[in-house]
Amino acid sequence: MNPQLIRPVGFNFGGWISQSTLEDAHVESFLSEKDFKLVAGWGFNSVRLPVDAAWLFEDQGRGPIAPRRLEWLKRILGWSAGAGLLTVLDLHQVPWHSFGKPELENLWKSDRDLDLFCGALEQIAGALKNFEAPLWFDVINEPTAQNPVDWRKPAKRAYEAVRAADPNRIIVLESTRWGSVLTLEDLVSAVQGPNLVYSFHFYEPMCVTHQRAPWWKEGHPYQQSVIYPGRLPGIAETLAKEIPPETRKRLEFEGSVEWNRDALSDFLKPVQRLAKEGLALYCGEFGVFERAPRESRLRWTADAVSLFKEIGVGWAYWNYKWLDFGIWPKQSGQTGPLDQEMLSILQKGIE
Repeated sequence: MNPQLIRPVGFNFGGWISQSTLEDAHVESFLSEKDFKLVAGWGFNSVRLPVDAAWLFEDQGRGPIAPRRLEWLKRILGWSAGAGLLTVLDLHQVPWHSFGKPELENLWKSDRDLDLFCGALEQIAGALKNFEAPLWFDVINEPTAQNPVDWRKPAKRAYEAVRAADPNRIIVLESTRWGSVLTLEDLVSAVQGPNLVYSFHFYEPMCVTHQRAPWWKEGHPYQQSVIYPGRLPGIAETLAKEIPPETRKRLEFEGSVEWNRDALSDFLKPVQRLAKEGLALYCGEFGVFERAPRESRLRWTADAVSLFKEIGVGWAYWNYKWLDFGIWPKQSGQTGPLDQEMLSILQKGIE
């Protein structure tokens, strides 16, 4: 499959075999074949499937692949294919890297750990080499290297590892700083090759999309309710306090901009430039935390979806179910009603 012949639009199926208990009871009940059929019935053509190494591999994610889990994965991929969907298989967390654990930033600090990581990629690629369902392989979620130079060698090694095990597989590489748009062009300059898709995540401005999110520690000093579109309130008051340097840097930038569709478009200029060059691009995640003001969530998402469609890039909304972003939200420990309004906005991004 030529990656330029399809523009994936769909959902992340996060919280299933990644960022969950990973226990059999959860995996067997959280999602099923009917969810793939539902996504397809809504008109979408793809899902991004985050998978934690701790679920797929024995020895706490270090290998080898657990045969029973591989069969489960193939069953899931079969459900997706049966619904007519492309699956973007995302290796979300591994023992040598996690988007939320700085202590695991080993891929650019340890050649031994990079070798082990590439070996894990080869195992997955080899195990799925003859799997005929439409499948892309996103080698790692949100590399965290602050200096994009640090990500060049691991990205190239990861690409080469999968290519060696499965020469025809379409490979997805994400930019560093958690999939930042601002490091995407550096990734493109560092790694080229056939069947390659360049991926970014889009949550800008964070003070809109992650406002009051408990896990976003950088944003804790700023506790304002932010309405989108518009300017961030109370910036001067927050900057007058003693706050961490990274928080100050972000607030100085995000507080200087009137955030609207034009501002988002300006931020996406690197993506626009690369799209004009004919490169295959994919936004693997975007969305707004569910505790943000309702209208801000809807308006920001509508603008993001319309811009992706205008630029011509594929995307996967974060998230399908639960995890604080889902169109099937978690309410009182159970699954709440479908967010039909958000779904309708996302459907406007379908060609």
